Amino acid sequence: MEIVHNLGALSIKKRVDEDTGFLLANKKGGYCSFFNSPPSRYHGLFYFDEKEMEMYRLIENIEILGHNDVSILKNNFHFAERVKNSVVESFVMPKGQNSLIYELSDNSEIDLILDCKKSYDNREWGRHYEISEENGCIIVKFTKKTDKREDSSDGKEEFELYLAIKSNNNFYEKNNRWIERHYSTDEERSSPPFRRHVYNALKLKGSKFLFSVSKNKNEAANECNYIFNNIEGIKKMEKESFFSILNNDAVKKIISNKTISNEIKVAYANAINSLNNLIVEDKNNYGVFAGLPWFFQFWARDSLVAFKSINKFNRQLGKKMLFKHLNHINNDGRLPNLIGQHGLKKLGSADAHGWLFLRCREIVDSINRNKQTINSIKGSIKAIKENRSHNSPRIKEYLKNCALIIRKKENECHHLIYEIENSLEKSLNGLLKHHTKDNFEVNEKQETWMDTEFEDDVRNGIRIEIQALRLNMYGLMFELTQNNKYKILENLLKNKARQRFWDGKILADGLNDFTIRPNIFIASYIYQELLSNKEWETCFDNALKALWLDWGGLATIDKSNPLFTNESTGENIKSYHRGDSWFWVNNLAALTMSRINKNKFQKYIKKIIEASTEEILWKGCIGCHSELSSAKELTSKGCFNQAWSNAVFIEMVEGVFG
Repeated sequence: MEIVHNLGALSIKKRVDEDTGFLLANKKGGYCSFFNSPPSRYHGLFYFDEKEMEMYRLIENIEILGHNDVSILKNNFHFAERVKNSVVESFVMPKGQNSLIYELSDNSEIDLILDCKKSYDNREWGRHYEISEENGCIIVKFTKKTDKREDSSDGKEEFELYLAIKSNNNFYEKNNRWIERHYSTDEERSSPPFRRHVYNALKLKGSKFLFSVSKNKNEAANECNYIFNNIEGIKKMEKESFFSILNNDAVKKIISNKTISNEIKVAYANAINSLNNLIVEDKNNYGVFAGLPWFFQFWARDSLVAFKSINKFNRQLGKKMLFKHLNHINNDGRLPNLIGQHGLKKLGSADAHGWLFLRCREIVDSINRNKQTINSIKGSIKAIKENRSHNSPRIKEYLKNCALIIRKKENECHHLIYEIENSLEKSLNGLLKHHTKDNFEVNEKQETWMDTEFEDDVRNGIRIEIQALRLNMYGLMFELTQNNKYKILENLLKNKARQRFWDGKILADGLNDFTIRPNIFIASYIYQELLSNKEWETCFDNALKALWLDWGGLATIDKSNPLFTNESTGENIKSYHRGDSWFWVNNLAALTMSRINKNKFQKYIKKIIEASTEEILWKGCIGCHSELSSAKELTSKGCFNQAWSNAVFIEMVEGVFG
């Protein structure tokens, strides 16, 4: 298969041997993802119910009769194209709509394969489809009922979904047959069931199709008719929306940098686009999904790791997210692991609050820089007023407007600083009372980002990156209040952490635990002041000997450790934090090494950038940075579009090349 990334003069292409696919999203939580043949229960067209925070699958696949092998997959960023023999498919998911625009270069017959279900629900029985014509559309009504063969009750209705379909050729024929699928990727991931019956519902004919989804029949039909009648205008808006992101100053700086290869620039643009696709902005429901297809929730830790990159190209959302998290601090000083309504188990989070205040520090630093600019402008205004010409009515009006803008900006800054200070004080008071022992911050098992339990490897106790986050909190609180109490607490913890964690060669992963893990790079990113640059160099040298993977990544545990697992074990968590290489950590490590000594660590930085770039461009779901890779070789594994992978890649590229 040939893959093409179409970005004007930066366009690149390459032939690959593995099966790859694409992902589009609508910023309402819904998405579509199609591969050559459906390899997983998590590919197809999905609808997100923001009230329930629940994801639903509807379309399993769209099959062109006689044309089903993809020879070319083209990523146009705001839409995707595939070439199947002589037929070109085009997919567009309009932002803010629960619809898919599907177009073909020639009139063709297609089979529409459906599998309506909640994303995690794999029950086979009690699935009922009805097909009719209403409001100028084909309407598929799906009803899920309980069935005594799988459930404790029988015939109890659980939910209804409606799929409205419209085409430029009114022909349709009911296929009305069930077929069995074998999902190879799910089997590889040890994620049963590997086989499932899906419904071959309809044969359709035409070159232009519209699929709209809702839990309300009229809403689905109305949206279907509206979009179908305005397809060209909507496609134009999608294009403008994407290119408006590229007009960001930080983005233009990277794109115009002649020292950066086209591959890295295109991967960077893809990471921005893929991160943007994980953002949900729907009325009062806003945030960023941790990843698709599985993590369609607002995880506090993931959101705040990704926050810096999100805030760069969507400041309005960034501000709303920041206040949302500040308002969710619990009495024990922590943030809940998940924000919003959902049915998932709420594990504790030992680090989300720390990431919140790391991002607050960056906001405070930005405000301080703005203050300098504002003071400079005030000085210029004062100089103008001292000049006789300031009595001109036009100049007076200009100065008045400037003063109003400055006052508004100053009030916004004062309000934000006030909120940050109050929230930080609440958080620290709670943490000192509930999660502090002998000056260290203490966490239970499964509360750090390494949140899996395998044998005796649980990472409870006192962990290095958690202490770094607490140190940053003390430093920020002292900066805001000038209260020496916080400087004393910072110095006390810093000295104790150095004494107990640093032996001159290795920075321990936890108190009395010198297992080498990549969390030392996270600690350096958060609180570089813990060690001197020379000490960090020594620390990194020894860590890299134990963790470095020749393809350009870091293992999540020392390769000589008995728990190290070379190949990803999928849903079996054996390898998850005991071997698997996480792209967000790799990218953060490259950024951190660049800060400490760019020349010394150049070969590692270069190799990480190359590996992450290759994964984004040519592997898995193209254009998306996935969750992780096997340690053995560069692969695209885990969640195929992960927020913090994309976000830290963006930050890394800007930090290394900016």
